[in-house]
Amino acid sequence: MDRKAVEETVDVQLHSSIQHPGQEKETHEFQAVGRYMEKNGTFYLQYEEVEGGQKIQTTIKLGHEEALIMRSGAVKMRLPLSTKGKKLGEYENGPMTFKLQVEAKELSFSPAVGNNGKFSAAYKLYAEGSEIGIYELSITYSEGKS
Repeated sequence: MDRKAVEETVDVQLHSSIQHPGQEKETHEFQAVGRYMEKNGTFYLQYEEVEGGQKIQTTIKLGHEEALIMRSGAVKMRLPLSTKGKKLGEYENGPMTFKLQVEAKELSFSPAVGNNGKFSAAYKLYAEGSEIGIYELSITYSEGKS
């Protein structure tokens, strides 16, 4: 039996922190209107942000043990997260391209109940064998008001 795809407009609240080696922790907060989708038992969250006047579309494949963050537009990134070991990813910003290694320490996903849900991740990021930093990401999403 085919399961019908579900798509809802949601308000997205994102909180992230980055701890680069030897530096103070940076924190960022962001709010957007996005889309929460379920297709064949897989959950996705999409939203758009603007950095320096340029648009970046983000899609996250949500999961408990594995997740995938994909960004396109001014920045292109593919960041697979897994609690089962390091994964290879990529980051591209203009002419700069980096191969990344991602080591997820924690992943947590609470599917939307009444269109309210949460995704969080804590991971170490490496480029060319050197640690770039420790990242913590927390995203909550709730039924859109628009």
